[in-house]
Amino acid sequence: MLLESSKLQIRDEHIADFVHKLKLVLADYQQPGTGRVGNGLFLLMGGPSTWAYPTVVEYAKILITGAAKLGAQRVVQLLCEWISGEPLRYRHYALLQGVNIDKPIELPEGIHLSKLPTSSSDLPATLPYYNPTTTVTDYLGGVVLSVDYEMDHALYAPKEGEGQTLDTECRGSVTAAAGKIPGLSFDSFCESMSLACNGYVDWQVIWTDYGELGAFYHCHSGVNYKDRSGTYKTVGCSQERLNKAREIHLMLHANKERKKSLDLAIHRWIRSKRSGSDSDKLIELRIALEALYEIGGLNEKGFRISTYAAWHLGDDFEARRTCSETLRKVYDDSSRAVHAGKLKHTAKDEELVSRGQDFCRMGILKSLEEAEKPNWNELILGMRS
Repeated sequence: MLLESSKLQIRDEHIADFVHKLKLVLADYQQPGTGRVGNGLFLLMGGPSTWAYPTVVEYAKILITGAAKLGAQRVVQLLCEWISGEPLRYRHYALLQGVNIDKPIELPEGIHLSKLPTSSSDLPATLPYYNPTTTVTDYLGGVVLSVDYEMDHALYAPKEGEGQTLDTECRGSVTAAAGKIPGLSFDSFCESMSLACNGYVDWQVIWTDYGELGAFYHCHSGVNYKDRSGTYKTVGCSQERLNKAREIHLMLHANKERKKSLDLAIHRWIRSKRSGSDSDKLIELRIALEALYEIGGLNEKGFRISTYAAWHLGDDFEARRTCSETLRKVYDDSSRAVHAGKLKHTAKDEELVSRGQDFCRMGILKSLEEAEKPNWNELILGMRS
């Protein structure tokens, strides 16, 4: 039988001395009347076969189970940390698609980018099982985004009567990345990484690794899979770009009142970086530009988008003219793509779509930095902020 799935077989009389000492240590974390212990490990990763409110004897067996895998000295150290108020620490992981790194990089808040081994024999045993859409080749040399998590109340004193019904006390506040990046999720950070790296970045598999905490309970972490999304170029992520992704994420969270149109612009811009054909890219880019500059109507969209963007992004006449000409051609070809026509400008200029994506990205990033939406009439008349 595997060690991870085996159950501890030990008689209570063999651990009586340990239990006596443990009762003294856990005196502040026992329920009045029952002596049961508030067990944060259960709140984090417990299941039907684990103790939600263990007696001291049962909690002693939990610790002994952990000691069989971690060693007694490490378990004593962890117990002392929990008694002193230290949280339970673990990580969420995501296998990414669309990004590459030269070396491991990280943010001080607890966000890490690392690379998996290129040999299947060296892959960590903690990786989730393969499924029909994710195979060993996806993991080999793959880039993994991991986030540090904490849950408080590793030990707590249950209230009187708590645990006697199916409803349990709401405990165990979970914090990601030390609580310094609000609204953090793998979806939101991949979005920010896409903008920072100027390419399509998304997660393919998400899982949890409890690390040392898994020694105390045999539990299965939840796994989410996502199908591979079309074709895309792999972009590099450096420390500078990871820092930029954090900055973008914070700006997006701070601009929630303006985020609806920006959300659509960002989502469609990212899709334009993912899609395979120029026609698909142009259609997505057109929607992104319309959302970014909030253009309505039918006849003037191309002119207004190119004009607004030129004045929004260009610092001089030449820069504005380049932006305007690029986006007018992009919009013209996007209209042809919608109606299944032949692409006029893209056929002659294979970098047109890429330049249009760059201008759209510049507009998104500048909009995030602006305190309020530009007044387009004033901007065009020359009253630049």
